[in-house]
Amino acid sequence: MKKHSAIVIGKIVSTHGIKGWFVIQSYSYPSHNIKNYNTFLHIKNCKEYIKITNLKTMPKKIIIKIENYDDINISESLVGQNIFIEASDIPALKKGEYYWKDIEGLEVYTTKDSYIGSVDFIFNNGANDILAIKQNKELVYIPYINDHIKVIPNEKIIIDHETI
Repeated sequence: MKKHSAIVIGKIVSTHGIKGWFVIQSYSYPSHNIKNYNTFLHIKNCKEYIKITNLKTMPKKIIIKIENYDDINISESLVGQNIFIEASDIPALKKGEYYWKDIEGLEVYTTKDSYIGSVDFIFNNGANDILAIKQNKELVYIPYINDHIKVIPNEKIIIDHETI
């Protein structure tokens, strides 16, 4: 399998209880959509498809049940594993929408052509997405607000200089 054809959509963080449940981080939006994908893990360099049979959203975490993992002793071996989907399984976006993976690494400039840095990572603070821009060895955080940001795919991001 080519590694670039797989996309990380989540991570198994820990076990939950003794009946094989897992606590996960879901990178899908909304987070419970992870159960709608054909997911797999890389175990000993082999692709192992998993079936999420149940998902519960709790106040501070998401837990899932995976078929054939019914005991904590078996489930513990998967802690720390990334959950993947095929790149071809991600839905197409509308014009002007981008996946975080397509924005990370792009250089960021102001509308006055001043270089700010490059997008190191993106996260959501509950209100909107935040670009974490690496500027020298520091991180600068700028909210991703469509009215003030223009993405030129595979090239750069331009941010309205008046919003910084």
